[in-house]
Order: sequence, then structure tokens, then C-alpha cells
Amino acid sequence: MVNPKTDYAAWRFWFDVGQYIIAFLVGFYVWFSNRAKATGKDVKNVKKTMDGIESRVTKLETGSISHDDLGKVYERVNGIAVQVSNLDGKMDGVKGAVDMINEHLLSNGGKG
Repeated sequence: MVNPKTDYAAWRFWFDVGQYIIAFLVGFYVWFSNRAKATGKDVKNVKKTMDGIESRVTKLETGSISHDDLGKVYERVNGIAVQVSNLDGKMDGVKGAVDMINEHLLSNGGKG
């Protein structure tokens, strides 16, 4: 039989409080576990990226240019600079000849 002195409103209040506490604890657990999983995934992604970068750097270091190779490049560049300087002198000579021909044509009117 039902006891007329039982306060169902109080029982319902404490039951609701218990449900809220359990819901809060479950929510906190889900948040904390997802945060830990995300951090673990991020660390794995960073490690994977670093492994890729490390292999690329190793390839670059093994195929890098030595000082001897750079010396050869500098010698070739210096040779090209000398050739350009010679061409510059020749072009100055050609310019002088063209100026003389132009002056002759202007002063004589093209009559030979």
C-alpha cells in the first residue's frame, strides 16, 4: 500500500538532481576522451609530416652542390663575363663605324 506520508515531489527532485549529475559526468567524460584522441591524432600527424620532411632534407643533403662544383660555376660565369666584355668593345667599334657612315651620308647627301 501507498504510505500517504511519502513525499513524491522530494523523491522526484532528488531523482532529477541525480540525472543531472550523471549527465554532467558523462558529458565531461566524452569531452575529455575526445580531447585526448584529438591530441593523439595531432601528434601522429605531426610525426608523419616530420618523417616526410626528414626524408626530403636527407635527399637534398646527399644531392647538394659542393664547393668544387660552385668553383666550376664561378669559372664559367667569369668566362662569360669576359666574352660579354669583348662583345661590348666590338659593339662600340661597330657603333663608331655606323656613326661615321651616317655622318658621311648626311653631309654629302648620299652622293658618292
